[in-house]
Amino acid sequence: MKTLLIAAFVYLIPVMASAQQKIIHKLDLASAIGESQGTISGSAWHHWRVGKKKRLELGIGARLSTYFGNKKDFITAPADIARGSSVPFLVVISSQETQNWDTLTVQQPGVAAVNAAISLAYHFTPRWSAGANIDLVGFTIGNKSTSIFTANGQQQTVDARAAAFNLLLTGDLDKGSLNSEFFVNWKFRERWSARAIYQFFFVEYKTDRAVQQIPKSNDRFRNKANMLGIGVSYYLN
Repeated sequence: MKTLLIAAFVYLIPVMASAQQKIIHKLDLASAIGESQGTISGSAWHHWRVGKKKRLELGIGARLSTYFGNKKDFITAPADIARGSSVPFLVVISSQETQNWDTLTVQQPGVAAVNAAISLAYHFTPRWSAGANIDLVGFTIGNKSTSIFTANGQQQTVDARAAAFNLLLTGDLDKGSLNSEFFVNWKFRERWSARAIYQFFFVEYKTDRAVQQIPKSNDRFRNKANMLGIGVSYYLN
């Protein structure tokens, strides 16, 4: 789904440039929760409503996402170890090489990620719309946490810290902490709307040394969090 969102956004850029536009600015606040983990995020958006009836909406924005959890398992992150292919886009549909996965259990993961983001939505009525958004690139700060590395039934205690650089590259090629949402939005007042959210959040931690050695050396581990949440938006114009 993330790949389709990016492709649709790129395809529609010429449409956005040539079509009559309505520009909208808004602020968002959202929260999502999953099993022993959750997020709170805030963002600012610049949207273009395009088309004859102005039903299609494309946007760019900046988002601050905070993630917190308790004793969460992070698995081997690099695509050339974790997946059957590390070719961009093909990685999404390639096999999961579970025999190559090791696990890093982070005791108290916590990150704050700042990313540039894009969004795409369709307005069915003046009040109801649905769409998706995704982070593109940015940086993360996060706590250092004692973690337990497990490989072949053997465990060792290591220190791990949130990966500092975030970059969307599709699938397991992604780096760092990235937030994406699929949502249904209801505009209940002129300047206010609420939305229901399905959130997919990548979080990456790096160990203080390369603890995984088979099939190759690795210090990167990822948690893929699937969560449900709610959000509220305030329209500045």
